[in-house]
Amino acid sequence: MFFCGGPEGASLERGYREQVAVKIARSQPKVLMLGANALVRDNVRVLLGSMGCQCLVAPTLKEALTLLEQGRPDAAILDPQQADSPPARVVAAFHKMVPHLRGRTIVLLGEESDPGLLQLLDAYFLPSVPRDALLQELWPSLDSLLRRMSTTQRVTRNAPLVFDSFLRPSLAGARSSHPAVRRLLYESGTLVADLSLEGHKDSQRVTLVGQLLDPAQPEPHLSSVPIVLQGLEGLMGMAKTNEWGEFRFEFNFEPGVSLEIGARKNYWVSVGLPDSKSITGGTTEESKVPDTPAESEAQKDVHPKGKKRGRRDSNL
Repeated sequence: MFFCGGPEGASLERGYREQVAVKIARSQPKVLMLGANALVRDNVRVLLGSMGCQCLVAPTLKEALTLLEQGRPDAAILDPQQADSPPARVVAAFHKMVPHLRGRTIVLLGEESDPGLLQLLDAYFLPSVPRDALLQELWPSLDSLLRRMSTTQRVTRNAPLVFDSFLRPSLAGARSSHPAVRRLLYESGTLVADLSLEGHKDSQRVTLVGQLLDPAQPEPHLSSVPIVLQGLEGLMGMAKTNEWGEFRFEFNFEPGVSLEIGARKNYWVSVGLPDSKSITGGTTEESKVPDTPAESEAQKDVHPKGKKRGRRDSNL
């Protein structure tokens, strides 16, 4: 590109160079590197720089969230060996707190990896790279991930509550009380999540038994579906449905618990459980205030699909 001499030519040349610099910066993938080990972070930063990537580095999840407020990276690399938290909890917390990077994350693994972490990677379909093979495997994995991003995108949908057994009207003149088991029904598209919550007497423990169904399919029971139980403090448990679409969790009750259901590889459904303490401690007086926004609609009319959907009695 040739520019005329003089002030106007110099100004045009500066503008052109600035435009080129912006285009180059935009074409460079921006990658977040999260890891407590300084040597691993430095090695990844050097590798990403040689690959033409912009690298954002954070030693902790808290610092990574601060960096994310300044810009949106295209992908992330996690070294989940943190001093204050198990690796599986670190990955699960990142997955929950950074939704736009779901399906865009590579996890580094050591020689001996936590079985819970491997189970979580399988549930979330996350690629992994051994730390001792960074030079050989990081770039091919990252390049494949970035190429895949242009054609596929992970979608997460919230499933609304359509039935709550605690909101059924009581008989006239009868004392208002609830059974120890609370039944909830959620729907997202054709997927149905049928849940039963039972509190343990004089305890904060809760047993959750569920079944996943898709009535539109010839075989409505959804088997081998990964399910992740998340709380405000992070990962609480993982499971896969059995051949009847059933699963089970037992945990200490706390507000903000949700289920992440991997309905398909790039399609997840999120189910938020009620925060009401009426879940625990057996029977209780009827709550006059719905636990979730969707319950206000369910209270008006019991959903016709609130009948048993063929759950098979079994010990999970």
